[in-house]
Amino acid sequence: MESLRIDVIVPAAGVGKRMQLSIPKQYAKIGKLTVLEHTVYALLKCPYVNKVIVGVSDTDEYFDSLEISSHPQVIKGIGGKERSDTVRLNMDKVTTEYVMVHDAARPLVKVEDLNKLSLLAKNHVDGAMLAVKCADTLKKVIDGKVVTTVPRENIYRAYTPQMGKTKLLQKALNYANDNHLAITDDASALELIGCEVLIVEGSADNFKLTTPDDLKMAKILIEDIHV
Repeated sequence: MESLRIDVIVPAAGVGKRMQLSIPKQYAKIGKLTVLEHTVYALLKCPYVNKVIVGVSDTDEYFDSLEISSHPQVIKGIGGKERSDTVRLNMDKVTTEYVMVHDAARPLVKVEDLNKLSLLAKNHVDGAMLAVKCADTLKKVIDGKVVTTVPRENIYRAYTPQMGKTKLLQKALNYANDNHLAITDDASALELIGCEVLIVEGSADNFKLTTPDDLKMAKILIEDIHV
């Protein structure tokens, strides 16, 4: 099964203003490593991961000083204005039939989930993604007032990695860019061109670090892993 190999693009050109740090959030420290390093090393635990392409801004002052910058499976890519631009601009560095895209600020992704997602490539799916069922009651709100309760039975929270056939995802991202369509994740790009995206239920621990509280929680969880 190890003959299956998949490149991963990690967009890491953002700033993450809601984290309220003086540096981009992917370079915040958790223990001795940055968030980005934890993320890349978590991806490399998966036996199906080929290369990890990290898309960084041309003004990035941090990546080259990290240990991962010289890792034989890590490629330094380029960053775009938006997350989708970073992914699109690095698609030409992908050499595998399928590609995954993973958020730089999701350092707690589990190898078991990566394996389950990767193996769907053997079924020749258009695309697939990690997701978590929504456990909370959802409310639609307008002008600060609840309008209605939204049924949650078929609602999932979109996580990453998200995987797609390389040629299809490249086509989808180019289509969205050419038509000035804003997309917030790669699955939505695939959906735009009529592709079927499957769900792989993953761990809720694989949350995106967005706020200072998220960073505190990640530190606790990562310290527990290393105990």
